[in-house]
Amino acid sequence: MMLTANLLAACSASNNNHPAGLQQSEPAAGSTKGEAPEESFDPQQMVDASGAKLEFDSKVEKVACVVSLCVDIMAELGMVPAAIGESGVRTIATAEEFYGEQGTTFPSIGGSFFEPNLEDIITVKPDLVIGLLGAHDSLREGLAGVVPVYLAQPKTYTDSITLLETMGKLTGRTGEAKAAAERFLGKLDEAKQKAPKDKKALIMYGSDVNFSIVTDSGLGGSVLKEISHYPFKVNDPSEDPYGEGSIQYSLEKLLEENPDVIFVESYSYSPGTKALSGQMQELPLWSKLKAVQEQNVIEVRSPIWGDGRGTRSLGILIDEALEALYPDKF
Repeated sequence: MMLTANLLAACSASNNNHPAGLQQSEPAAGSTKGEAPEESFDPQQMVDASGAKLEFDSKVEKVACVVSLCVDIMAELGMVPAAIGESGVRTIATAEEFYGEQGTTFPSIGGSFFEPNLEDIITVKPDLVIGLLGAHDSLREGLAGVVPVYLAQPKTYTDSITLLETMGKLTGRTGEAKAAAERFLGKLDEAKQKAPKDKKALIMYGSDVNFSIVTDSGLGGSVLKEISHYPFKVNDPSEDPYGEGSIQYSLEKLLEENPDVIFVESYSYSPGTKALSGQMQELPLWSKLKAVQEQNVIEVRSPIWGDGRGTRSLGILIDEALEALYPDKF
């Protein structure tokens, strides 16, 4: 299928005032409002997280994924990626909750996470590339005139749902998108009803002892605050200049809050790097934390908890968090 997509205007990456997917085109002349017939496709016009406006006059059928979020969306829509990046993107694709063994067969996009191989993308002739704002902005220039690039950056779970619905419209899979959104919201609502919220939780992440935490305005925090006591906030905007919902933190401040359960997302940029919780064990203050003393420091799958960013990943986060926070109830 030949997709005609025009990038109408590109704004700077810092122009992030337009939540992705909020602008939709009006139905084509002669069409009716509501669910479109499966065979039809109403031209779509939308704005991504960078503020760039994109137009699609035919259905998107082949999507190349250079970010784990894209794999999450494809799985929720019942699609198979045309190609995927390596490292964490391949890891989430081969997770049993996603594609399992099938994920090992997807064509590879070589290069690094920040600089995916353009030739590998072009080879599979995708209709769309989904990337991450702030990481893949340069792809747009490299693929100009070849394939449109949609830059995403959901900051809350409602952003993730909006993005899923947007991709459902682009791919003609609005029913799958609606079902996935309802499945996630149902899981979250049930968790909110059952969770006593009497446990203080925290998500921390990093590759070494200079760690950061996810605040309640970050994606994972926006979910955990619904099912636990999550007091970690951005008190000074200068701490979080890009509004990502994460801030650098210290062990001293962590001891003041003294959470009951700490979820750790470890990242490694070289072979043999210890998990973050293992590195923290070498610091005397670490042993004074309640979560450490009660063995409630949990290394989670960072490709899903930290990088997944979509409704399927967030649903897994809910399941695993509930089991750790309230083992007698879940």
